[in-house]
Amino acid sequence: MEYDREAARRRRDYEKALAAKAQLEEKLARLSRVTRNAKSRLLATTKSEQWHRMALGWLDREAGYTGEMASARVWVRHQTIHDYIQLLAPYAATMPDATNLEIEVAAVHANLDDWSARGEALLLDRAKAAYAEDLAGFARWQREHPGEDGWRRKPATRAQGFLVSRTAATLGIDAPLRMTRGDAFDWLERHGGNLRLGVADMPDGAAAPADIGEVVIAPVATPAPDNGASDEEQEL
Repeated sequence: MEYDREAARRRRDYEKALAAKAQLEEKLARLSRVTRNAKSRLLATTKSEQWHRMALGWLDREAGYTGEMASARVWVRHQTIHDYIQLLAPYAATMPDATNLEIEVAAVHANLDDWSARGEALLLDRAKAAYAEDLAGFARWQREHPGEDGWRRKPATRAQGFLVSRTAATLGIDAPLRMTRGDAFDWLERHGGNLRLGVADMPDGAAAPADIGEVVIAPVATPAPDNGASDEEQEL
């Protein structure tokens, strides 16, 4: 009889533990549902950076922009509103029913080589400025940690990667991939990207940004007569 009472007690303890476990699992499932719902509501109001980029980019793509026009687009949109209007005015005069974006695309297409070179120089300047901030922070860290070189084995910073890319594009060479922070620092030192790549070091054709008065606006093409042709036929 003594053995039976002990067995019954242990069974009751076991069943209580199972019931407690079931309650905890039910609570965990309920908390998981609450977490998923909260995440869904958050994503509905706070989109990812990639989402913003894609949502904004399709408008330009639909208007006629291509990847090859990216640098020229950067340059023209970097202008003051007065200079921007001056650049687009000749095209607006021949496209009275076009939208602002369509006129901008036409202007960029007509001046693609010139404005692309100016855009590349502008992007290079931005990359150098961002990397200058990196170097200033690194200089402070190095003063506080003399003799330490563990930083060289860390992945390259975003500013380093961007400046490597822009410098390689300006020099007409391939940008290296998968660089450490030390590798990127050395590469930039060797290729003049460490804040010393000036206009004089650029290859022919990579002009630096100039004043608006130096911009040569390409001639505006006169629209061809309709003649009743469809859009597809006029494009052929």
